[in-house]
Amino acid sequence: MHTTVDKDLELEGTLPDFCPDISRLIRVDCIPYIDSSDVNGDKCLVTGKVVCSILYETDYKNKIKSAVFAKDFSHSFEVQNQNCITPISEAKIRCSHISCKMLSPRKFIIKPRMQLDLDVYCNSIFKTADTQSGDNTFFKTKEITFEKKLPAYTEEFSFDEENSLLSSEKPIGDIVFGTIRLQPPQVTISGNDAHVKTNAVIKVLYEEENSDNELVMATKIIPISMTLSNLDVNESGKINVVLTVTDEKISSELDAYGENRIIKADFTVRAKADMSEKVSEVVATDLFSTDYINKTESTTVALPMLAADLERNFAIDTVVNPERQFTFPLFDIDTTINDVKAELVEGGINLSGEYTTSILGLTADGYESVDTSGTFNEFVSLDLPENVTNVEVNLLPFDNNTTLLPDGNIALRIMVNARIKAYAEDQQTFISNILSQDPIVKDKETYAVIYYYPSKKDNLWNIAKKYYVNPTIIKNANPNAFDEQDQLKTGTRMVLIKK
Repeated sequence: MHTTVDKDLELEGTLPDFCPDISRLIRVDCIPYIDSSDVNGDKCLVTGKVVCSILYETDYKNKIKSAVFAKDFSHSFEVQNQNCITPISEAKIRCSHISCKMLSPRKFIIKPRMQLDLDVYCNSIFKTADTQSGDNTFFKTKEITFEKKLPAYTEEFSFDEENSLLSSEKPIGDIVFGTIRLQPPQVTISGNDAHVKTNAVIKVLYEEENSDNELVMATKIIPISMTLSNLDVNESGKINVVLTVTDEKISSELDAYGENRIIKADFTVRAKADMSEKVSEVVATDLFSTDYINKTESTTVALPMLAADLERNFAIDTVVNPERQFTFPLFDIDTTINDVKAELVEGGINLSGEYTTSILGLTADGYESVDTSGTFNEFVSLDLPENVTNVEVNLLPFDNNTTLLPDGNIALRIMVNARIKAYAEDQQTFISNILSQDPIVKDKETYAVIYYYPSKKDNLWNIAKKYYVNPTIIKNANPNAFDEQDQLKTGTRMVLIKK
């Protein structure tokens, strides 16, 4: 089951006592994340938190400050749960729109609109005939393989990192705000452990020490690693790890010379491993008995198979035309992607959606934030089988590049990581039940030798079934007539059948 809802939240905030009043609002950001999604009966409850921050100009010397507020949320989905064993739910959330209304210089209402996606995977049980039943019953079998979704594994990791400023960077006075973003992870599987490596991109906007509202943006990239141990997945399994920063605190520390030149970042990363494994089962597709005429029942199922699991990076290029010209370098650029669609087309998959980028910088009128939005289309070349029915895609903007053009516009390049999974449906039919068994009326003569002249379409199984004879006996009596797949060898003119 897949469903998407828009959820409107409302957060009424009041500035803490230590924050000066708001003179001018510059930017509002909202970052949501999922805490849990649990299926119980015909309901799935999704819980999470949205963290909103405001950046504003104060009424005291026009200084730039920020404040952070958080709100818990929950949403209940109705799910169809018939014939479903251990349903597994996966929820994703993103902020698609934000509005803010000032009630006073210290009070405001932030209204974020969240796009909440829910996928519920159902493991179903199908009955199959017991291929070990009956001494004189013979089964034609085949091995079927399919993708089985496993319950996700979640673990949190705490980090305490320090990074010194470069000699060319100015010492830190008051920190205006800090953010921590994670780049796409690299996952290595060893046994039942998943080793995860990524980079934490730490951005700190601060006022230069002993300056009059001179802002500086420092960016530090710190490699981090995590290990998810004892995962319930076999060697054929697939693991996709999603990382979320759920808690962060950025401060400054003194270096060995007593200067505020060390950025200290304390943060928590939630690692969620979505797992599946390849499962094989032997099922009967036909049977016969030397003693009974069997009436059987068959079942046809569409088995899911992972046809493609890959990552691609692509760029979105656009030009931003701000009302007032920015000075360079810019302080901060943040991008979100919404309304992602993946369409199967000839030769691959077409990805499309909408993006919104917030650009923070200095103009002649002061510090400003400009939002720009647009659409994108990206074709990913893939050689996929015809029976692909479902495509899952997760897009993560992980880097931005800007260039100031001579006319004052800004050339913007957004780098996007795409994680793509394509699933195919493999239709398989097998015997699910033996409904009845009627005894075969046998001749008085229990032993006979038959000389059978086969056609090109014959094989060991249909010859054995025609005469109700153990296939192994026929094969042993004709050692040169059949190949390893029990097909007749070319030139075989006669098959000896002992009955």
